[in-house]
Amino acid sequence: MCSMETVCRNQSALSDVQIHILMNSEALLQFASDLSHREIAVFVPGRTAGTVVLAARRIPLLQQQHGDPQYIQAVGTVVASLEAPIAAQVLDSGRAVHGEREVEYGRTEPLACYPFIDNGGDTIAAISFLGKVDVPREILTETSFMALQVPAAHDAGKLYGSLNVQDGVILINCNGVVMYADEMAESLMAIQSHEGGLVGSNIYSMQSNLTGAKQALATHKGFVEDMSIGPIVLTRRVIPLSQGGKVRRVIAILTEKTELRRKEEELMIKTSVIKEIHHRVKNNLQTIASLLRMQMRRTDSKEAKAVLSESLNRILSISLVHEILSHHNEETIDISDVGQRLLTLLCQSMSGADCKVEPTFHGESLPMPSDGATSLALVMNELITNAIVHGFEGLQQGSICLTIRKEAGCCIIIVADDGVGMEQSQQHQEKRKHLGLAIVQTLVEKDLHGTLEFTKTTPGGTTVVITFPYTEGG
Repeated sequence: MCSMETVCRNQSALSDVQIHILMNSEALLQFASDLSHREIAVFVPGRTAGTVVLAARRIPLLQQQHGDPQYIQAVGTVVASLEAPIAAQVLDSGRAVHGEREVEYGRTEPLACYPFIDNGGDTIAAISFLGKVDVPREILTETSFMALQVPAAHDAGKLYGSLNVQDGVILINCNGVVMYADEMAESLMAIQSHEGGLVGSNIYSMQSNLTGAKQALATHKGFVEDMSIGPIVLTRRVIPLSQGGKVRRVIAILTEKTELRRKEEELMIKTSVIKEIHHRVKNNLQTIASLLRMQMRRTDSKEAKAVLSESLNRILSISLVHEILSHHNEETIDISDVGQRLLTLLCQSMSGADCKVEPTFHGESLPMPSDGATSLALVMNELITNAIVHGFEGLQQGSICLTIRKEAGCCIIIVADDGVGMEQSQQHQEKRKHLGLAIVQTLVEKDLHGTLEFTKTTPGGTTVVITFPYTEGG
């Protein structure tokens, strides 16, 4: 769907200033549609005489859920004035018009169309409200149009958010008299022991100030706040509608959020517990790592020390994943963060005085679930360790580059070194049972459902490329 600004600039006769004025109302269109319970269409004069353009359209939230749009034209459609006679009449006369529109053969719906006036008094748009509503709710249409004429504040997202069936709506006039209140608002007001109907009562004679209209009438400012009434938690949105420097009407929207707040608190507790579990798992793995270090110091066998060192690094790579998860609120982890920290850790701990290995990292943010991140951390650990231990045999210095990126629905992990190359390092590894590479192959193919490719690079070194399917969010 084209934006209202794009349609107006490309197809309307409006000036840049008029388009800017009209754009101030775009953020409020969905709110106005939800409040009025009617479908909204914004018509502007076309560049060709005798035409109008459908610049924007909004459908009430409930109609969206039931799939019941009634305007046939798409946004951006240019039609002759005869095909939208009421909108054309409002644009020409600058006066509101009420009528009917045929939505399908033999069936019409009530339509109310209002002129949108710029600062110079010219009509720059016709705002039509289509759909049948109950008689008590007809006042909501006029109120919705009044809201569209008030420039959206910086916090419009909070004040003018979408409405649903759980929201109670109250309208108060400039004298503090309640003009309209729906059933949900009546029941929420009853929480504070308000007896009888709200319509016709004056907020200044009420014991409670649940509507918040007194503050809005006094300050001319809207606000959103949560409030507790015993065990009940309510959110109220209070919106003053001003004309000529005076508040003409106040919209108060009450929403009960007791259950939502309870679930949020439960979620926070569960999140804290999960983070604590990750923290304890990390501590336990660190304890095991300490025991392995002690065992390494007590043995004289080089082969035993090598095996213990490999096991130690595998445990530390898993510990790193749990450490990061213990500081996050989500069960996803940025694998680039894991990869960068793992590369730095291994290069610092495993490169000795005989050969200095310089790490290089290139990556973009790639969130993954914790189980996938653990598998990938083990894979990267094995490949980086293998490169450090076997790739720089007889060299005094070298470098390892880890690259992580997304490409065409896949994640690509590249571990590249500039060492002695595959053939020489493989001769050294023939004495071993290739447990590390077996782990890598199993994790890549079985857990990540990916592929593994080794390539000898020129003039020396090895590049390992891992490719596996990846969707947004891991």
